[in-house]
Amino acid sequence: MNVITRTAASIMLLLLALTVPVMAQQKRPTPKPQPRATPAPTFETLVPADSYKIYGEVRGVGQVIRSSALTDLIEPILKLSAPPKEFKTVVKWLNAHSEDVMTSRLLVAAWPTGNIKQAPETLIAIEFATAEEATKFAGTLNEFLPTIVPPQPTPEPSPKSTEGPTTTDKPKPAAPPEPGFHLQRLGSLIVITPRPWTMKQLKPVGSKLLVEDANFRAAHNRFSTEPVFLYLDMKSIEKEDADWEKQVEEQRRLAEEQAKREQAEAKTEPKKADEAEEPGFVPEQHVEPQVSAQLEAVTSDKGIGPDPVSMALTEIGSSFFQGQPEWPEGIAFSLSFEGDSFDLRALLINQAGEKVDALPFAPMLTIGPALSLEAANIFPADTEILATMSLDLPQIYATMSKPPPKQVYTKTRGIPAGTIEIQTESPFVAIEKQLKISLKDDLLPLLGSEIALRLPTNGANMVALPGVIIGAPGATEKQTNNAAPVLAIAVKDKEGLRALMPKLLDNFGFKGASSLMQTERREDTELVSFGNVFAYAFVGNFIVISTDVASTRYVVDSYVKHETLSSDIQFKNSTRWQPRPLQGQLYISPALMEGYKTWAQQSSTQVSDQVRTFLTKATTVAQPITYSLSNEGFGPLHELHIPRNLILMAVAGISGEINPSPLVQNERTAIGMIYMIVNAEDEYKKKNGGAYATLEELMTADTVLKNTIEKSGYRFDLTINGDKFEVSATPIEYGKSGRLSLFMDQNHVLRGGDKSGASASASDPPIQ
Repeated sequence: MNVITRTAASIMLLLLALTVPVMAQQKRPTPKPQPRATPAPTFETLVPADSYKIYGEVRGVGQVIRSSALTDLIEPILKLSAPPKEFKTVVKWLNAHSEDVMTSRLLVAAWPTGNIKQAPETLIAIEFATAEEATKFAGTLNEFLPTIVPPQPTPEPSPKSTEGPTTTDKPKPAAPPEPGFHLQRLGSLIVITPRPWTMKQLKPVGSKLLVEDANFRAAHNRFSTEPVFLYLDMKSIEKEDADWEKQVEEQRRLAEEQAKREQAEAKTEPKKADEAEEPGFVPEQHVEPQVSAQLEAVTSDKGIGPDPVSMALTEIGSSFFQGQPEWPEGIAFSLSFEGDSFDLRALLINQAGEKVDALPFAPMLTIGPALSLEAANIFPADTEILATMSLDLPQIYATMSKPPPKQVYTKTRGIPAGTIEIQTESPFVAIEKQLKISLKDDLLPLLGSEIALRLPTNGANMVALPGVIIGAPGATEKQTNNAAPVLAIAVKDKEGLRALMPKLLDNFGFKGASSLMQTERREDTELVSFGNVFAYAFVGNFIVISTDVASTRYVVDSYVKHETLSSDIQFKNSTRWQPRPLQGQLYISPALMEGYKTWAQQSSTQVSDQVRTFLTKATTVAQPITYSLSNEGFGPLHELHIPRNLILMAVAGISGEINPSPLVQNERTAIGMIYMIVNAEDEYKKKNGGAYATLEELMTADTVLKNTIEKSGYRFDLTINGDKFEVSATPIEYGKSGRLSLFMDQNHVLRGGDKSGASASASDPPIQ
């Protein structure tokens, strides 16, 4: 019995030992699964697609800050323009911390789309190698940014009631102003925005990454090595423009319906006898020049309009910039400045197989096949500007020949309205009638696709730099050779065009031109001139045309002597970078920079000594400007190389204009007063029977401001001699109140220069 009892007890204890842990586990609460931590965004995963219209990158931020290109650009700004204190503070801080961001990348996203309405307007991100480096730099930024970004004022709470304060109310202390920026660290990134934001606002559910967009990825890979990269989302820009146009069209439609209702109500209401009839609503119509002339011919009694050929030529010129442009879905820009030039590239990128205009601002300018670049083989070696492009002339003709829709014009001063429908015709119709040929069948088959233009740099100008007379002193022969534009068009059938040219000239209006025609032959070239009015020549595979006979003859002579642009070492070296094949090319010779150097050294140039020093230094080595248009398969690629020194000249010129010295200000004031006196004399002569006035009489009549003259730092002398007058301005304190001495008479030509304080006269050279 005891044995059975002990055995049963042992079994019970064993069952209890096995059961208790199981019961304990059943009673113990099951732990909830912990959510997986969201990984911090990276440089590539921060910005989603279709979020911002502008996306930019700077690679190697510290290297860019320390680059000579940037420091050279900042130098004239700091020394000449007197920038604000904040600008100097930023420059100093960037130079001090460039080592911290030596290999960092900077991201800038701006102009958000409608897909992320709650996202910040601008987002700036800086990438670091580790989260620790980002944390350290974030502290430095938090200390610096408040010094340049003003805080946002805290809005005052609206009062709860209009009753006055009670004895128990205590004024609450003013809340501290909110910072003007929001900074946060996300892993190895520092993100700066104007206001706080959340990742959900930036990246809505279902959004894809920007790097997953095919257009962006292709452009980003193409410009992966350039220090500065910029991408414009043209697809989003055009979508918003289309939405805005729909809204405008809807508003216009509602306005028309409202006007019709008001007109209908006006018919049913009796009018008062003295109530004037209001004009009916007339939608605004855009009238093209040709349509306007045709409309005038239809509605006028005489039906006399302008010359149809002149109208057609004007219409053709303006048509290149009309029509619906085919913009790409994206435009990518890159900038590099490692050598002696700033190299700017623009890639117009689209989905494969979709058409895009190489020059969207000129949609009618259809680009032709790749160029053989033969224009440089016929133009002279001293060509100052060469612009050449491949154009599909038959396609351009076909596109511009399509008749546009009928234009409906309403002319009314009440009800009912009169309507006129005008069917505009192709601008080529009038020209073909005049020439008595079919351009499509008779002329275009004779021509090739390469069109080139030789231009002088005389009068060319840049930002903050004027149009100047190009050429070193005494280089009159060179200036004469480059005096006029020369057009060159590739020719497929030289004999056919040679036979057609006399007919074209005769029908175009050069009646009797054959009596003035002179033909000159030099080896395998032929030049045909008509007095001193017009000339053309067959040179190589081109026909060369110009209104200046000497310029045409110079092209022929240079070709015969083999002194062409293609043999010029400067042209060869500066265009060596251009890809092949090309569809367009631009070359601006060093003559442009040489002209600015001459201009800067002239005593009459109105710049301060500091600006003159910068300009002279920058033009020590004159270099050309080059450009190319090509297509590597992604889309049209534009590439422009501008000499660094030329950019420095522009920056120095702008900086000098922002903060001119008192001496330069006095000289400009004196020039303005000279013109004011001369104009006042002209007006006085008209009103007083041909007599001129003394300076005192002009000041008494308030046509010349006495106070301005007295404070100008110049002494003005006015001499009258019958129907002539002379006015001069001389600095009161030479070298302090001014250096230029000025002179002008009734011929309105400003003359003078640095006369060391002596008066200027009619024998001094003109001042630009």
